[in-house]
Parts: sequence; C-alpha cells; structure tokens
Amino acid sequence: MFLNWQDLIKDINFKHQKCQLDPKNSMAYAYSLGQLLLETKALFYPTEWQSWIKNNCHFSESCAETYLQIAKSWPSFRTQLDAYRKINLSAMENISQMQFVPSELKDNLLENLETELNKIIPPLDNAEDFTTSSPESEKSEKSTIIRLYIPGKVVPKARPRVTTNGTYLPPRYRTWRNQAEVEIYRQVSELNLEVNLPIQKAAISISFCGKHRTNSDLDNLAGACLDALTLNGAGVLQDDRLSCIPKLTIEYIPDTKKTGVWIEIEILSSIINN
Repeated sequence: MFLNWQDLIKDINFKHQKCQLDPKNSMAYAYSLGQLLLETKALFYPTEWQSWIKNNCHFSESCAETYLQIAKSWPSFRTQLDAYRKINLSAMENISQMQFVPSELKDNLLENLETELNKIIPPLDNAEDFTTSSPESEKSEKSTIIRLYIPGKVVPKARPRVTTNGTYLPPRYRTWRNQAEVEIYRQVSELNLEVNLPIQKAAISISFCGKHRTNSDLDNLAGACLDALTLNGAGVLQDDRLSCIPKLTIEYIPDTKKTGVWIEIEILSSIINN
C-alpha cells in the first residue's frame, strides 16, 4: 500500500490553520495534527524530514516539534495514516511528493511504520509505564502548586467582534490565545499531576514580567491568561468565576531580562487520581 500524500499534506495544513483560527477547539486540532506528524515523521530520515516539512507544510520545523510534543504527551495514541493509504499509485495526482521517502521504505510502509513508531512511543498495553516527566520534576509532580510560564508579551483580552458573517475574535488576540494554550498544554502534560483536570477551585497568582504594554488594562491582561487556562482554552481550570477562583493576585515586574508571564495555580479543590 502507498500513501495519498496529497490528501495527507492538505489535511495537515488544514489542521494547522484551524489551530490558528479556532481558539475554542485549537487543542483538539493540535493533538490530532501531532498524531499525524508522529506517524509521518517515522517514514523519514532526519534530514529528509526537515526538507519535507519545509517543502510541504505551512509552518516551521520548531512549530512541528510543538505539535509532536503534544501528541507524545498522551498514551492514548492511535494511528491515523490508514485513512490516506492507497493501493494504486495512480490515485495520487502528485507522485513527486514521494521523493523524500527512502526507497527501502516505499516497498513496505506498514511494516516500517510500526517498527519506527515503537521506537517513539511505548505499546498501548504498557500505557501504565508511560511517563512524560523527567526525574527533576518529581517535586512539582507531588506539589499542590502548578507553575507555568508563557514567554513573550501578553495580548490583552479582546471582546468578540460581531458581524453579518458571524462572531469572531480579533486576529492578534486569537493568535496569542492559540500560542499560549499550546504552551500551557505542553507544560501541564509534562507533569504527572495527581488531580483530574479541569481544577475545580484554585488560588491564582499572575506575574507579568518584562516589557509589556503599560497602557493596557490590568484586568484585560489577566483576563487573557485566565481565558487561556479555562475549558475554552487549555482546560486546566473549570472556569474563571469566583466559585472557581476565590483568590486572584496580579503583579507587574518590569525590571526583568525576559518578557513573559508567570502563572501559579494553588489547587484548593479537585478530584484526586487513584
């Protein structure tokens, strides 16, 4: 069997676009895209993979690595490439897409795919041994405090724009939300938390560091961070109501070398994993 590379590439770029344009469902698209990239990457040598990303994907290799980390952070990995497999190469309009695939892999893609995937992730029947955290993070894993860092300037929370064509978020804020949610998701997935998400009740401390826009309303800056944390974002918090966040501390520290925001979540109430 062979892959329908044209449809595969089209869907990869479509899911990346949805990550940018659909903040509410961006994490679902990012996870699905990461799964596709994991399987596809297994078909290439490292240098060929870099060339393939550059020639076929509408995003950088570093962005692809972020999607890969999201997919690898969960043991519920399932193969998706079967949907793009074709028995007849004539069904592919652009056979030149195969030029980056090593010739020895073209003869038996299924067999080699399974071999390569086993090197990347453990078998599903050993999912209980799956870990995404390093030994150095053991202290954080057992703590009731989660510390997250989002690099760069925070874009203040914006109200949805209502038009005759529908309701949408301003592009600048939408882009920041997507990037922030991916970063939060990546960091949280590396922790072996002993609580179920979303967190039901927490005390939140937000520290803006570095060169943020000083004419921005503090409540809009904090609102952007909280939106990225809730169920409509990365899914860490249940919501941003008083019943969920009874304590909120915000500070601005301008005299730091790096610009970003530190978020500290002290868990007050959640369901403990058994």
